[in-house]
Amino acid sequence: MELSVKSRRNVSAGKVFVFLLLILLVTACGRQAAKSGNSIMITQPEEQAKVFGDILTVTRNAVPEAVQADSLAFLILPVQASCPACRKKAIDSIVKHRDALPHNRFIVISARGGYKTINSYFREQGAELPVVEGRLFLDSSNRGFKYDLFYDKPMIYYTANKRVYKKIEVIPATVKENLHGFFSGIAE
Repeated sequence: MELSVKSRRNVSAGKVFVFLLLILLVTACGRQAAKSGNSIMITQPEEQAKVFGDILTVTRNAVPEAVQADSLAFLILPVQASCPACRKKAIDSIVKHRDALPHNRFIVISARGGYKTINSYFREQGAELPVVEGRLFLDSSNRGFKYDLFYDKPMIYYTANKRVYKKIEVIPATVKENLHGFFSGIAE
C-alpha cells in the first residue's frame, strides 16, 4: 500500500513538472513571437521601390546616387509621436554614435516643427541635436508621416539595390536590440 502512495506522488510530481515545463515553453515562444513580430519583410518589387523613393523624398534626395544601390539602413524617429521610452533610447543612441555612425546608416528625425522643436527633445535629455552632415536629416514638415513611413513609433528600414526589403517597428520590448543592430552596422 505504501508503494502505491509513493508511485502516485511521483506521477503527480512528474505531471506538475511537465505542466510547468509546458508553461515555460509557451511563454518563451510568445516572447520570441512578439520580438520577431515587429520585423516586416517587404517582398513586392513595386512596394520595395516605392518605399525607397519615399525615403529619398523625405531626405530631400540627399543620399548620394553612388551609394543608393549599396546596403543601407534608415532610422526614422518621429520625436513627437514616439513613446517616451523609445524616443529616449533613440536620442541617447543618436548622441552616443554621432561621431561613429557607420557609413551606410542614415537618420531622419521627423516632427511638426523645425530645429527648435526637435532640439527641445534632445535638451530634455541634457544633449543637443547633433550635426551629422549628409547622414542626419530633419523632416520638419513631418513628410515621413505623410508617406506612411511611420505612425507612432520609430522605424528602421533596410535597403539594397535601391529597394527596401525589411522594415522594423521599434517597440519598447525590442528597442535596445533594434537600435544596436542599426548603430552597429549589422543588419538584423
